[in-house]
Amino acid sequence: MLRPSRLWRVLATGFSFAVLSVGGFMLAITAIPLASVSAPDPATRRLRAQRIIRAGFRLYIWMLQRLGLITFQVHGAADIAGIRGKIVIANHPTLLDVVLLMSLLPNAQCLVKHQLWRHPLLGACVRAAGYIRNDLPAEELLAACRETLEADGNLVIFPEGTRSVPGQPRRLQRGFAHIATLTVVDLSLLRISCSPITLTKGEAWYRVPDRTPHFSVEMVETVAIEPFLRCGPRPLAARRLVSHVERRFAEA
Repeated sequence: MLRPSRLWRVLATGFSFAVLSVGGFMLAITAIPLASVSAPDPATRRLRAQRIIRAGFRLYIWMLQRLGLITFQVHGAADIAGIRGKIVIANHPTLLDVVLLMSLLPNAQCLVKHQLWRHPLLGACVRAAGYIRNDLPAEELLAACRETLEADGNLVIFPEGTRSVPGQPRRLQRGFAHIATLTVVDLSLLRISCSPITLTKGEAWYRVPDRTPHFSVEMVETVAIEPFLRCGPRPLAARRLVSHVERRFAEA
């Protein structure tokens, strides 16, 4: 038998996931089209869609806290809110990481798995916001990233590619480093923490922990790209950049 408090959190968690999917679909067919009616060009429509999604995520996090499902704290909130035109790199311990980051960052553009574009409920939101598919040809993907950064947008990348597995070494893919060295754009490193850990890779949503998990997001540092480019050929710069980010994320 589950204790009443834990049973409540299991039921509320199921409800919250339903709200996330259905809410995304409703935004895609109501608020986003209405906001786009007077938009003069596709870029403005995408920006408006991103702002609506950010507001929706902020409301969603508020709901999770009111339901007693999480507590949430931001360290360096003003610094995070002030990020502009940067590649934002974060670790990826839980299923809520995207929601947390996109609620905090202004003008956030995201590299997303191509499956999300075809998601029956969330796909319409993803397409309206113009999020970048990770299966684009390399030249098209780089051009889309550069366009976002040159427009003062923030490009959010989880370099692990998927949620990390607790207790296993963290391995970062080099894609973010190649984008950074090719676009010559600085990186903002954010660290996401969750205790007790929940919603990890391979864990069922109803496996809620014994106590309410506490999530936090903190600004780790801004990484200037120029010193890495001066260390030698670009591929070497990318490898050294990956090593640097791995070390910083390991400093939990």
